[in-house]
Amino acid sequence: MNTAGVRGYSLELRTRIVALVVGGASPDEAARHFSVHVDTVKSYLERHRQNTLHVVAKPTGRHRTVTALHEQQLLAQLETHRDATLQEHADLLEAATGLKISYKTVDRVFRRHKITWSEPKTQDQQASHF
Repeated sequence: MNTAGVRGYSLELRTRIVALVVGGASPDEAARHFSVHVDTVKSYLERHRQNTLHVVAKPTGRHRTVTALHEQQLLAQLETHRDATLQEHADLLEAATGLKISYKTVDRVFRRHKITWSEPKTQDQQASHF
C-alpha cells in the first residue's frame, strides 16, 4: 500500500482512480491497480458524486507555537551562546520574545535545522577522555 502522508493522495491520482471505476473497473480492481485500499476508492467515488474530489482536508493537530521568527531568534542565540544548555536557550527565547517553551521544543527546532546537540562536558568529563 502507498502511504499518502498528511495531505492524502494527489488530485491527479484521485482523478485517475475515479476514471478507472467510471470506465468500468470495479473498486477492488482499481484499488489493486493503484495500490490503495478499496475504502479509499469508495471514498473517492462518493466525493466524486458530491463534486468534492478536489477538496483537501485540513490537517489535524496542533499549530506550531514556534514561528519562523522564533526559530531565527533561537538560531541567532546559538551563535552568541554556544555553551548554553537547551533550557538556557528556552529561557533566553522567553526573555527576548515572551514565548515560553520547553527545552524539548528547542531541541526539536535545532533538529529541524540539522543541528545536533550535546550538553557541554564538565572539566572532569573532559579530563577522563585523555
